[in-house]
Amino acid sequence: MNTDYSQKAQSIRLLRPLVVLAAGLLLGSSAQAYTNYTGCATCHGDFRSILATSPKGTVFPTSNHEMHRASGNMGTACNLCHIGTSRTPVIIGHSTGTANNTGVGCTGCHMAAGLRAHHVINGVTICLTCHAAETPPPESFKPPYYGTADTRVKNPGNEVKASNTNENWSVGDYLGLDNDGNNLYDLADYAIGPFKILSANPEGNDVRVTWVTAGGRTDLVQASGTASAGYANVSPAQAIPGVGVVTNDYVETGGAGQTSRFYRLKGQLP
Repeated sequence: MNTDYSQKAQSIRLLRPLVVLAAGLLLGSSAQAYTNYTGCATCHGDFRSILATSPKGTVFPTSNHEMHRASGNMGTACNLCHIGTSRTPVIIGHSTGTANNTGVGCTGCHMAAGLRAHHVINGVTICLTCHAAETPPPESFKPPYYGTADTRVKNPGNEVKASNTNENWSVGDYLGLDNDGNNLYDLADYAIGPFKILSANPEGNDVRVTWVTAGGRTDLVQASGTASAGYANVSPAQAIPGVGVVTNDYVETGGAGQTSRFYRLKGQLP
């Protein structure tokens, strides 16, 4: 599915150009995995081990378990994840719950549709054995446990590079979760981070387009002679480095030689 997010009010005069922002996104489809964490451990390791890491290389402050439960980290109430007196196995979609939250297990933070989509887009298709494809909620959608008295996790997007806040409880990467399963984490996701043209300035016969975006994205600059149609890529894919908010620019050769020039941005999913 293609979805364009546009802002029409943004205009910058330089040869009568109107600067228009649009981000074209492809939203992934999804399906679910195992009923409990035992199957997940094949890739993700022992949840209680200090040696556990994620396939993308996330480093946990102690064990993944302590990161979730310790008051100095996420401080999550045990019954949000566990069920029964034995406490294990941890069920993906069910738990005892608390007075504040109905128990939905791991999916109280790891949104089910997005969790499945994230695995599918990374080549783990066992979810499709049982589950039909569906479109996950956007990255900005707050999972049911977030912002409640049972956990310190409040926000589905890390909007600042700061430890132990929002979704950032791992060591040093400031990435958080891919809630909608499109392989873009938090600020890098177009539903969370800024995506806006700041200026389009002539430099001789050329135009330098400057925009604010986020590290981890791949952006394209598009241009047209009219505001409403005919946009085409004028830049190659721009791989945005780093993590967090980034300002980037691209020079369109010959852009200032046009009678009028309209610019917009397009975002690509991995």
